[in-house]
Amino acid sequence: MKTNTASTRLQAGVKGLLQSCSFGLIAVLGLPAETPQSKAAALLAFVSIVPVAWAASRDAHWKEVDEAVRKGLPKTAIEKLEPIIQGALKDKAWGEATKAIARKIVLEGNIQGNKPEEKIIRLEAEISKAPKEIAPLLDTILANWYWHYFQQNRWRFMQRTQTTQAPGKDFTTWDLPRLFAEIDRQFQKALASADTLKKTPVSTFDDLLQKGSLPDSYRPMLYDFIAHEALKFYSSAEQAAAKPEDAFELSAESPVFDGAEQFMAWNVAPASLPADKQAGSLSHPEDSPIVNQHDQDASAFIDTDLARLAYGYNVAFGEEKNARYKTALKALVDKWADHELSAVALHHWARVVQSEDALVEARKIALRGANAFPNSAGGKLCRNLVSEIEAKAVAITTERVWNCQRRAGVPPAQTQVDSQGRRDACPALEVRYRNVTDIYFRAVAYDWNIFLQKNHSRPESLSEAERKELLARQATFEWSAKLPATADFKERAEALPAPDQLKPGFYFLIASHKPDFSETDNQIAFTDIWVSDLALVLRPRDGNIEGFLLDANSGEPVSGAEVMAWHLDNLGNRVAHPALTTDENGFFTFKANQNQNYLFRARHNGRELGSQQEYSAYRYERQRAYDQTIFFTDRAIYRPGQTIQYKGICLHVDQEKDDYDALADRELTVVFLDPNSKAIARQTHRCNDYGSFSGSFAAPRDRVLGQMRIYVSSGPGGQANVNVRLTPQRS
Repeated sequence: MKTNTASTRLQAGVKGLLQSCSFGLIAVLGLPAETPQSKAAALLAFVSIVPVAWAASRDAHWKEVDEAVRKGLPKTAIEKLEPIIQGALKDKAWGEATKAIARKIVLEGNIQGNKPEEKIIRLEAEISKAPKEIAPLLDTILANWYWHYFQQNRWRFMQRTQTTQAPGKDFTTWDLPRLFAEIDRQFQKALASADTLKKTPVSTFDDLLQKGSLPDSYRPMLYDFIAHEALKFYSSAEQAAAKPEDAFELSAESPVFDGAEQFMAWNVAPASLPADKQAGSLSHPEDSPIVNQHDQDASAFIDTDLARLAYGYNVAFGEEKNARYKTALKALVDKWADHELSAVALHHWARVVQSEDALVEARKIALRGANAFPNSAGGKLCRNLVSEIEAKAVAITTERVWNCQRRAGVPPAQTQVDSQGRRDACPALEVRYRNVTDIYFRAVAYDWNIFLQKNHSRPESLSEAERKELLARQATFEWSAKLPATADFKERAEALPAPDQLKPGFYFLIASHKPDFSETDNQIAFTDIWVSDLALVLRPRDGNIEGFLLDANSGEPVSGAEVMAWHLDNLGNRVAHPALTTDENGFFTFKANQNQNYLFRARHNGRELGSQQEYSAYRYERQRAYDQTIFFTDRAIYRPGQTIQYKGICLHVDQEKDDYDALADRELTVVFLDPNSKAIARQTHRCNDYGSFSGSFAAPRDRVLGQMRIYVSSGPGGQANVNVRLTPQRS
């Protein structure tokens, strides 16, 4: 199995960091965004120009810089930065000096049009003359600037293919592997002086680095920060776009989920690989003192071990992944039960159990962490997870038109019948909920015609002010219902009968799991309903909108009813159209304009009903008859050298007449193209009496792999995509 530089550096780097244990950043290997951060979480100068922690002797100069920036005077700000840079270098205030240099470069780049190449060229020049104490930080900033350029222009790189021609110096023209190789080079350059970096406290650069929520003891040295920045890059999802087809893949059965000692003994890179891919690690154990779990403060070790396990969970494959990850986390929790980081492990463990839908167990695990270390970052994460599982949730769905009358007759088998043989024609209220045992309802009468006023939102999109106004109104009818408890914390659906006491009209139905309908710690749902024995059916057809108005109880057409339509103009006004009248079949036709939406309302003998939504009608061109070829292949993925078996069927299609015929005796040419649309092979076929043909191509060994294409170059058009790539062979 081959590997690529990024995956080798990533895994070997974590091994080295576990052994030297000067590094431990939870977020480095892809944990959830809610994971707490150390103060070495971001380079301020990398992102933007922000206020700094000034050295006492240069407070006045920094204030002058900030004032110039606020006034839009970047050249003045650059002039004010020069004495800060010189003074900070003289005083060996390395964090402040690095900050000032990076800020100066950002300002100079902004003056030149805010082009990334301008900033990078200037930073490279500064690195060449920078003191050795700050050069690694500047190299890290440079790597991050390259990485930031990719993130802002990823769409450009995803459209570029790797070429055999060596790329030039203009990095804006590089392909993805070349750019990633440069970022890798910058990180390796920054980490070259590992011994010195491991002796430099991260607090030396307090002026440069943002303070996070975790203590410095988790990653105390400058090496920790730079390694973290590098590993974030090596573990990014975009690495997949730059890695070779036969890149290393991590099995869940590998030592990645074993104990730390077994993991560190794992030979990640096979010995048969080239030297640059065998030894490409972020740290070399033989070059650094071993600080392990037996040290006075094991925080860095535990933190890195957690990051290692999380990385494995994010990238490993195999059916046993969840089980092995949970086992590894349990072992870590048992071993470090008296350390607050065990609460972080419990949080990750509970998250996995939660993803398996075992919410009771997940809550139990999270409560362990929340109770053991309530004030720690991990304890707070566990408490948040418990609150998430215990959170109340309610959602209501119902039919939009209620016909809630009772009448005598023989009911269908599925409807409820009272003692007098009357069936309940009311719809049900479906309640989807969890952690709620009571539900309260209000029906508030409302004038539907208000929605015809200028700039008034539709009923389904109420504003916050309109919601508050509805809650303050006197309810026409109120009721409540008991719900079965959700002891498993999972969502449950319950069907409740709708009331039949409401008079015909338009209402807002409001649901709450608190009886006072207060908005604190409560979910309030709004939906609009009509109570009516009319049924309005609308459909677009041939550029018009057709409709039927029916009696909802009997299904009989309602003739002589008035139907009104409105469209919305550019000023937000509802513009009325001439009224229509339904015929003896309850039918009407409305002539619609292109690109206009219409709202409808029907009235008949005091009864009223509005349309649920706005309708539009488009005039589509009639489909012309055409010939086509449909391809079938014998599999979805092929390895180089395998035979691609394909079959095709040639058809004549006339959708307008609903006529589909096979094309017998039709000659056609089929071409096989590589991912760069270069022809690999071609074949000529003649369809049999059933319009079909078959053939085969050999998947190439001498070309770039990926998605290839079989298509008809002469004859009824058609194509099929085939994926040719290296896949593991089963033993």
